[in-house]
Amino acid sequence: MSHRLIACDHCDYLHVEEEIPTGHVARCARCGSPLYQSQNNSIERSLAFAFAALVLFVLANSFPILQFSMEGRSETNTLSSGMITFWNEGFAFLAFMVGLTSIAAPLLLILAYIYVLLPLRFGFSFPAIRKVWRVLAVVRPWSMLDVFLIGLLVALTKLSDFADVIAGPAFYAVCILIPTTLLMSAQLDPREVWRKLAPKGLKYPTTDDIAAEQDEPRWATCEVCAYVLTGDAAHQPHAKCPCCGSVVHHRKPRSLSHAWAFLISAAVFYIPANVFPIMSVTMLGSTEADTILSGVSALIDAGEWPIAMVVFCASIVVPVFKLVVLAWVYTAAGMGVAGPLRQRTRIYRITELIGRWSMIDVFMVSILAALVKLGNIATVVPGFGAVAFCAVVILTMLSAMAFDPRLIWDRAILKMQQGTPS
Repeated sequence: MSHRLIACDHCDYLHVEEEIPTGHVARCARCGSPLYQSQNNSIERSLAFAFAALVLFVLANSFPILQFSMEGRSETNTLSSGMITFWNEGFAFLAFMVGLTSIAAPLLLILAYIYVLLPLRFGFSFPAIRKVWRVLAVVRPWSMLDVFLIGLLVALTKLSDFADVIAGPAFYAVCILIPTTLLMSAQLDPREVWRKLAPKGLKYPTTDDIAAEQDEPRWATCEVCAYVLTGDAAHQPHAKCPCCGSVVHHRKPRSLSHAWAFLISAAVFYIPANVFPIMSVTMLGSTEADTILSGVSALIDAGEWPIAMVVFCASIVVPVFKLVVLAWVYTAAGMGVAGPLRQRTRIYRITELIGRWSMIDVFMVSILAALVKLGNIATVVPGFGAVAFCAVVILTMLSAMAFDPRLIWDRAILKMQQGTPS
C-alpha cells in the first residue's frame, strides 16, 4: 500500500495511502473528510449482514405492519400499501418515490451486496459484477428505510390518540432490518471492493508518477471507484477509468449551474409545500385539512413533544437549513470566497447527509392514507402539499449531489495564490 496515491473526494487534496489500525478511519489532512477505513474480515461480515437483511426484507414485505381498529372496523397495511394508495389516489409521483425509497432501493442495495461480495468471498465470478457495484453508488442515497421507520412511529403516535393500533410482525422486522442494513454498509469500505474487482495487473499511481511529470502535476479522481488518474490521462476531458470503466472528469461538468437549478426549483416548491395541506383527515363525518405546521401543533397538543420536535426539525428546520446553507456554499464557491474552507466543507457534508430525513412527513402520509380508510368514520386522503414537499426533498438532494465540493477550494485557493483579496 505504500506510496499509493489517494485524493480527497471533497477538496481533491492528494495523500499517500498508509496502513491504519483496524477500526480506524483515515481523514483528509486538509478538510477533515473521511478517506478510507480499515476493518478485519469486512467482506465476510458485510455479506453475513446482507443475507440477514434479505431474510428480514422478505418478512417485512410478507406481513402487516400495523392493524388499525375503530368503531368495530379494522384495516391493515403492508410496506407497499402506501405506494399502492398513492397510485390509486392519482399521486403517481408520490407512489414512485415511496416505492423507490422504501422498497426498490433497499432491495437493490441488499441484492447488490450479495451479488458482488459472494463471488469475492468464495473466489468465483458473476457477469457484469463491476457494473452492479457501480450502480450501487447511485442507489445507496435513495434507500430510506430508516427514515420510513420514523415516519411509521409518527403515524403510530397520531393513530393511537383515537383508535386501537397494533404493531404487526412486519413492524418488528423493519425495526431489525434497519440496523442490519446499516451494519452491512458500515462494515465495508467500497474502495476495498474496487481493488478486488480491478483488472489484473492494474497499476495504481504512486508519488513517483507525480514526481516524473515535467509540468505542474495534475490528477483526476474517478467519482465511482476513487482511482487517481495522472499524466496524460488526467488532462483528457473524457478519460476512461482503467479500474471501473467510468468516464472521469477533472470536475463535474456544469456542476454549479445544475446545483443552482435544482436548488431554485426546490425553493419554489417550498411555498406550496407549506401552504397546501399534506393530507385531509375525515373523522366521524367532519373533514379537516392538515398542513405540516398544523401536524406539529397537533403532536404538541397531544403531549408528544419528542415526536413533535423530530417532525418539526425534519420537516421545517432541515429544508430551510438546506436551502440557505447550500445557497451560501454555492455563492461562495462561485465567487471564490476564501474564509473557513474546512468548516464550509464540513457544513456541506452535514447538509448532504441530513436532507433525506425530511421524507418523514411523506412516509407518514403514505402510512395513514393506506391504513385509515373507514369512509365517514375515519379516512385520510393525501393532499397536494405532500407532492410539493416531496419535490422539495428530492430537489435539494439532487442539488447537493450535483454540486462538486472541490469547487469550494479551487477558486478560493487560486485567489489566495494570486494574492487577490476575496
